[in-house]
Amino acid sequence: MSEEVEIAALVGTLEKFKPGKPLKNYIAYAVFPKFKSIEAGTRVDFEFPLTALVGANGIGKSSLLHALWGMPYGYSTSKFWFSTALDPIQGTQKDPQRYFYGHWNESFGGIVETKKARIGRKRDYWEPARRSGPDGMEALPSEQYEGKVLDRWIPVRRDVVYINLKATFGSFDRYFYFDEGGSAENRRHAMLKEAKRLKTIKDDNRQSYKLGGRERVFENRDLAAVELEWVSKILGRTYESARLVRHSLFPGNRGQDLSVVFRRGAEYSEAFAGSGEIAAVSAVVEILAAKEYSLILLDEPETSLHPGAQRALLRFLLEQIKIKKHQVVISTHSSEFIEGLPHEAIKVFEDNGSTQCRILPKSSPHAALKRLGKTPANRHRVLVEDPLAALLVAHAAKGLDPGDAELLDIRVAPGGAESILKYLVPSAIVSGDSVFVMLDGDQRKVDQFSDPTAIAPAEYDSLGARIQTELGVEPIYHIPGGNDQVGHRQAKNDAHLAYLAWARKRIAYLPRPLPEQVVLEAKFPGKWSGKVASAKVKASFKELLADGAEIDLSGSDLHALAKVSVAKLPASNSDIAAILQQLKTWLHG
Repeated sequence: MSEEVEIAALVGTLEKFKPGKPLKNYIAYAVFPKFKSIEAGTRVDFEFPLTALVGANGIGKSSLLHALWGMPYGYSTSKFWFSTALDPIQGTQKDPQRYFYGHWNESFGGIVETKKARIGRKRDYWEPARRSGPDGMEALPSEQYEGKVLDRWIPVRRDVVYINLKATFGSFDRYFYFDEGGSAENRRHAMLKEAKRLKTIKDDNRQSYKLGGRERVFENRDLAAVELEWVSKILGRTYESARLVRHSLFPGNRGQDLSVVFRRGAEYSEAFAGSGEIAAVSAVVEILAAKEYSLILLDEPETSLHPGAQRALLRFLLEQIKIKKHQVVISTHSSEFIEGLPHEAIKVFEDNGSTQCRILPKSSPHAALKRLGKTPANRHRVLVEDPLAALLVAHAAKGLDPGDAELLDIRVAPGGAESILKYLVPSAIVSGDSVFVMLDGDQRKVDQFSDPTAIAPAEYDSLGARIQTELGVEPIYHIPGGNDQVGHRQAKNDAHLAYLAWARKRIAYLPRPLPEQVVLEAKFPGKWSGKVASAKVKASFKELLADGAEIDLSGSDLHALAKVSVAKLPASNSDIAAILQQLKTWLHG
């Protein structure tokens, strides 16, 4: 099974996961009445167990991660955000920095709300606070439940894992490139000395090593089979082994450094490994060690990883959610972490024009990346029957996010509806091109096409007649010839079923029988809503465009005036709104 198929299958499985079933202690949403640079009153819903935060640098994505870190019991946002002389935190006892969040409570059997605020006597202390009606918090139930005390719900209890890939370095890189003390030659001399100690620790499997009376080795082990397997999958290469050593052997006593000695044909340490190898090891080890139902936060996991590795890491995260029921939130600029996710899982951060950031509740990957200045490569083609229909669809598309609108390639297909349905649709099914079809309303034969999964095999011989009834054509398929009648019949049945499945997802109709009626009905409400002879509709449309002038409109003149007329239709027009909704359905599901 390919990477993309596996990702799609995992997304399909996880879309069925809900708070409490099976996502225990799940944080369902967060609301920010007053928090850093986030627009007051912003609400973020976590409708899918993996949420991607997308936006420009410095827009506020990490702020949301820091708030999430501080939400559970025993955690505080002050780990990341505290007041200094240069950056004082604004707030008072009556109007403090604060947020509240909804989380699943098993005893209550639903979502309850907890508030945390920067109040109290301790400096930068974020403490659970009583319910606040003015902030929009729900009233507390009168009954007693576990986790409810007096005027508040206590914070959710769950482990939090925070992984900042921007700050993940091997010990060599940390010391050689980031330590400023001493000359390069002195650093080189120190590294040669510490490398000998590291080799001794590794070769002798030393679990303790003291210098100056202090313990300098905190972990020394081979990666477990499952850890090594996932590191290999993410990086796209097979490792025979990898030895992980956490230590403080280098000068400066800066806490724990990470060293990894890989074996892949030859043996080499992180000094010769790529930074992506260290990042993959660090992320895999921490995530696999996380307890069930953990909240896992990743800041820019694309750092140091090539696109293929990023997709593999996404698959790894989805797989771990499936197995351990985690909740994962990532901050990213990479398309590899958002392609294929449900659109409600993608939260876009943008400037609101008043030095604060707003957070959009859902977005397609293309719209999200458009805000980052990336032009989408793959476009969706929308086929229509005539130029006026193309004008209407393009006008409705103005109501889309600019990134989504840029994705659409609206084209008039020669030959009309019959040509589209008979020839172009079967070709699109075979080629896999992203094509949608919006036909004139007078082509609609049924309210909804048949669901091929609900058709019994005994009815397969009538599939052709069913398509003829529902779409009015007999499609021309690309089916192999030959004398195998049974195989030919099976291939044709498969083609019929594929056609119906495609039609259900990708064929729609204008809200009126003819596109001209959209403009006429807007001008003369109630007079053009029903079925009217085509000749009368087209003649009246020309009269409307001529506006009393005695002129025979045709060709480019007709198109130019039609373009002006369509452009005047407001977004509130019911027909334009219906077309827009269909485009959103195609793009967002």
